[in-house]
Amino acid sequence: MNPSNEELKISMPQYFVLQMMVFGAISFHVYPWLVLQSTTQSYWIPILIWMLLGLLGAWLFSRVLALHKGKDAYTITKLVLGWPGVILFIVPLLWFMWSAMVIIVRAHSEIISMTILHSTPQWFLDGMIFIGVFLAFGGIGSIVRASVLFLLVSFPLSVGLVLLGFGDLNFNLGKPWLYTNGDFLTSPKFYTTSFIWAGYLYYAACGRYAKQPKKLWRPYTVAALCFLPLLAASVYQPALTFSPEMSRILTLPYISKMDSVSYYWLVIENLTAVFIVSSILYLFLLLALILNCIVTAIRAVFPGWNEKLLYVLAGVTAYAAIRLIPSWEWIERAVEWDTVLRLYLMYGFPMAVLVKSFISNKMRARQ
Repeated sequence: MNPSNEELKISMPQYFVLQMMVFGAISFHVYPWLVLQSTTQSYWIPILIWMLLGLLGAWLFSRVLALHKGKDAYTITKLVLGWPGVILFIVPLLWFMWSAMVIIVRAHSEIISMTILHSTPQWFLDGMIFIGVFLAFGGIGSIVRASVLFLLVSFPLSVGLVLLGFGDLNFNLGKPWLYTNGDFLTSPKFYTTSFIWAGYLYYAACGRYAKQPKKLWRPYTVAALCFLPLLAASVYQPALTFSPEMSRILTLPYISKMDSVSYYWLVIENLTAVFIVSSILYLFLLLALILNCIVTAIRAVFPGWNEKLLYVLAGVTAYAAIRLIPSWEWIERAVEWDTVLRLYLMYGFPMAVLVKSFISNKMRARQ
């Protein structure tokens, strides 16, 4: 039996772990390619700009969760905005999370198929979604406990792979290191990279278990700072190995970099396989977290619906959608197509709730 809201509390370090799993599952695949495509100048500048914008969004979102302590973002939206909030924000957020789950699973299964399991049927690899369904059955408490264990394995592997990638870099290829003419501001791909920093939206369901929800931006900030060097490495290491021009035409620049790493003293020859293992551990926990968000959103609107059945339905419909994705190029385009919706949810969603709550409080104070 799942604990009630009063019994279950998630600490700030546990929220940090959840956010680390989100970053780990989505950081090393499409993101390096998008950053390399977005500018021909200093890559760290667009990376840092979006990190700061992500911190702003996380702060706004934590203020939303602080409006009604012990309630999730969906319930708060419904209380503050009513049914217009359900239509304008909960439904789009529900679609965003479901489509993100579909794209993330197919991206990982494509990468596994391209790198290590060439002959494994795609339909079998896409079935990873049901492992996430199984983990989600235990509730948010089980997800948090499993994420701590998985992170102890996956994050050291990620750090180790990045450190191994520093062995054969040509730093002259990284010029200019400091200069930018702002060309990334006119690139749609710069705005698409916002998907990396939208992880605080997954606090929508589990934020109700925080003792101090208004401080939930802090674990997000610490996780972002911890992953920032890895994100920068995923962009710079391919560029400093193959050249920026070559890296831009690679489908998966960072994985190509992993393939190129070779040391005579290294016991493990296939670093790509190690990378896949760490990515899959991140993925399973992210899927469970997203499913928890989806089911919580539906039950906020229709509280009588069966929770377990909703998990199964979400998994089955996502699997059916995953099977319809035709190619890796479609995945890249889908991430770009979601940009406007993503920015709307990252900033429009929390600001609308906060403004409406502020106006309502002012009106009550005048009465």
